[in-house]
Amino acid sequence: MENKIEALLLDLDGTLINSEKAFFESFKEILERFGITITKEEYKRYELEQNAMLLKVLRANCNNLDSVTDTEIMSQIYDNYTNQFLKVIEESEAKDNFDLLTKLKLQGYILALVSTCRRGYINMLLKAHNIENLFDFIVAREDAKKLKPDPEAYYMALNYLNLNPNNCLAIEDSKRGIDAAIAANIKTIKVDNFTEIKYHDDRVIEETSCNEVLRKLLK
Repeated sequence: MENKIEALLLDLDGTLINSEKAFFESFKEILERFGITITKEEYKRYELEQNAMLLKVLRANCNNLDSVTDTEIMSQIYDNYTNQFLKVIEESEAKDNFDLLTKLKLQGYILALVSTCRRGYINMLLKAHNIENLFDFIVAREDAKKLKPDPEAYYMALNYLNLNPNNCLAIEDSKRGIDAAIAANIKTIKVDNFTEIKYHDDRVIEETSCNEVLRKLLK
């Protein structure tokens, strides 16, 4: 008999909200201040696929960033991104996703957010939609010593909530996120309507959007 799904473990960026494009634009705008122009393909390859390696690659190929630290650059990028983030979380599909999650919680689902997003942004999102109590557990970027594709963040959620991975469903968009969920032995659904990197993965169930998945789960 198939195990009953009792908990949903959800990624945030590119899954519940369409934030990837906004972060790329912020990254691109700040680097242009230092005379560096990046393409979307470079951003995908070095920032999304390789977990924040773009600045290291840029430093190895030019000296435009010699006068500034990575911390200072990322601070400027995140300052730029904040306004974009506030717009992204108010988009209709994002709002609908959180409405659907609220309904699923009322039906008894345990909800965990397993994200590499900074906690400050997650808190902004929760406050903006008045859903501070929606998730039973949240793993933010600062909480895990090892980021996805390492399964640490998923193990943290499973252990804190005392969940059997066989009774959980993860929803992810990126290969790194999917690798992490599978390594934690969690059945995984891949969505890609928000993600910049489109690909096929026969290890998982593939759906168009998180919104579509949540609607199917509602009784």
